[in-house]
Amino acid sequence: MRGRGEPSMDGQRVRSPGAPRIRSLGDTVTYTPHRSATIAAIDPDDDGADEWTLRWRARIWVGGGLLAVASLIVFGIWAVATADRPAGGPAVIRGLPAADPAEVAPGGFSVRVNRVRCGVSAVGPDGLEQRAHGQFCLLDVRVTNNGVEPELFDSSAQRVYDSNGAAYAVADEAAVFLNDDNPTLLGTIRPGASVNGVLPFDVPKDAQLSEVSMHGSMSTPGIRMSLPAAE
Repeated sequence: MRGRGEPSMDGQRVRSPGAPRIRSLGDTVTYTPHRSATIAAIDPDDDGADEWTLRWRARIWVGGGLLAVASLIVFGIWAVATADRPAGGPAVIRGLPAADPAEVAPGGFSVRVNRVRCGVSAVGPDGLEQRAHGQFCLLDVRVTNNGVEPELFDSSAQRVYDSNGAAYAVADEAAVFLNDDNPTLLGTIRPGASVNGVLPFDVPKDAQLSEVSMHGSMSTPGIRMSLPAAE
């Protein structure tokens, strides 16, 4: 018997009958076990995350509360400023009576109404008279500049109201004739100085004036006061 791998008579090696059969596996394959990536779990009860969330929630609540308070304050100021304002009319300040019922202080001026005369049909010199469409009601006033700078009293900004609530503006051309003194009501008034003048209003013949709204200028809110009885 030949041993394992002994050559045959023709020079070729002959496998022994008892030798194990070897099979070729082809190319060599290397296998590397797969490892899953590690995922860090976040605990919903983690103290750090919870503290961060609470801080942001607190900031949101505080910011919202401050915004709500500011809105209420602005609304309150608007409500107070418009509560006594008639529709389409000037502002009316109530509950703050002047020292004298016939004197008010619009802007930097104080205005005193000394007299009301109605039933005047014309004003001005002969040949240049200004005639009323109805009647002129003349308000004799004294205006004092309470400020620290010279100011111009805007006579055209003043209004009177009749018993029906109708408003009437100053008759500007008639005012020029009625205020020709020096210093004039229509000019600049020095600080601390007082000027006497007349405010004419062209109103219907049957109108009964009841109130006047005084303004420091067209842009300032008016202060309404009752008028003395007309003469």
